[in-house]
Amino acid sequence: MKGNTHIGLDALEAAPSGHLKPRLSKLTMVGMSFAILNTWIALAGSLGLVMPSGGSVAFLYGFIFCVLCNLCLGASLGEMASIWPTAGGQYHFTYSLCTDKWRNSVSFWVGWTSIAGWLTLVTTEAFFSAQFFSAAAVIGSNGSYEIQPWKTYLIFVAILTYGTIVSLFGNRILGRYNDGALYWSLTAVVIISITILVTSDKNDAKFVFTDFANETGWSDGVSWILGLLQSALSLIGYDVVMHMTEEMPNPRADAPKAIILSIIVGGVTGTAFILVMLFCLTDPETVLGTSTHMPITELIYQATQSRAAAVVLTVMLGVCFINGTMGCITSSSRLIYSMARDKGMIFPSIFGRIRKGLDVPSEAILLVFAFNLCFGLLYLGPAVAFGAYVASCTIFLNLSCAIPVSVLLIRGRSVLVKHQTPDTPFQLGRYGYLCNVVAVIFVSVTTVFFCFPTAVPVGTDTMNYVSAVIGIFLVLLGAYWGVYGKRFEGPVSDCIC
Repeated sequence: MKGNTHIGLDALEAAPSGHLKPRLSKLTMVGMSFAILNTWIALAGSLGLVMPSGGSVAFLYGFIFCVLCNLCLGASLGEMASIWPTAGGQYHFTYSLCTDKWRNSVSFWVGWTSIAGWLTLVTTEAFFSAQFFSAAAVIGSNGSYEIQPWKTYLIFVAILTYGTIVSLFGNRILGRYNDGALYWSLTAVVIISITILVTSDKNDAKFVFTDFANETGWSDGVSWILGLLQSALSLIGYDVVMHMTEEMPNPRADAPKAIILSIIVGGVTGTAFILVMLFCLTDPETVLGTSTHMPITELIYQATQSRAAAVVLTVMLGVCFINGTMGCITSSSRLIYSMARDKGMIFPSIFGRIRKGLDVPSEAILLVFAFNLCFGLLYLGPAVAFGAYVASCTIFLNLSCAIPVSVLLIRGRSVLVKHQTPDTPFQLGRYGYLCNVVAVIFVSVTTVFFCFPTAVPVGTDTMNYVSAVIGIFLVLLGAYWGVYGKRFEGPVSDCIC
């Protein structure tokens, strides 16, 4: 490594009067990570996709399977974060694990794959929130409010603007804000679950635990895997912890714990809410075909028969995703800042500096805002184009997490062990190979199936174009690497927190 400081020497030269401050506790990072995951709400949003593709069996057991696999992936990353706690996260790990010949190129590609994932995740979270507020408007107006793409986009812009302003000027309250986001989400899942359970008719246990449905045209096995993918989507984003380690007082010990805890909290709340939805989904045709475009909102309304209750509870869900958007903007900006200070992007002296007084990478935050303002316009175009763009975030983030683990397996765990000492807080020991192998296989399989259309036969309106998004990204990044790649220096920081 080229230095032993919290921030790299180039970053200090570019921004001599500002630096990131270690304000974030382990609980805060669990809150930020869980706010981004919003696992139980994301599962509610995917109800219409999972039920025709495996039914209750794929929904419940597929989710539990995804939680276990993500625990293996999270533990693998946590072990690396315990050694290299810097904002670069995955690309720093890759650089440290690769041979001299490959470390610059592979870590560069991993870094930009992660950035692409986080930028698209900002869009996804903000639009989820906008769609929940739109659904609340439909219910509250008794159907007189008509959901239109341009209206939803304007709500998206308002949420994005709010998140950007708070990210720029609210850094001092970021810790308390994310603590509150955790409590808000946990309170919401309890209130909504109790409300639905008390007021709704119920399915029997056989439907909840054994019902399998396949309306996709694929074989039962493929159908089950396609249903499982929605669970994978609800568990992305916990790598935010790694990108915030330079703002944690004790990242070597706290970062791995925060990663694992956020997955566990997501797993517990997600499993509980799946059970609630399956027991209460007595009229799937009405719920899945709702004019609100959000099945969980219709499920709440059908259960309570109260527009006021449905509006209030749906707004609670929308606020959860506002909190998630905040976390995504923060994580994206820290990752862009880290890549810029390592000279991995254009204008490194601008995007790789910290603004004095604000103590945040303000230019990186504004870049995140501008990117999402532009690419959010895809929502006004064909639904398949926007759907492919949103789906790509899962592939980008999962690949960025799996590549350093793959490098570790290829080169052997001894490459990692030599960086560990008896004082390294988080070590997998004899379970290392098991966790690493499960993580890589899981990401490899799900990445391939994420490119499948959800049903056959396939038409132009039902084709899955996510592979086209990935292809465009690879072409653009390949061109960028060819022109500017030689400037990339690799991570310039090696935290000794």
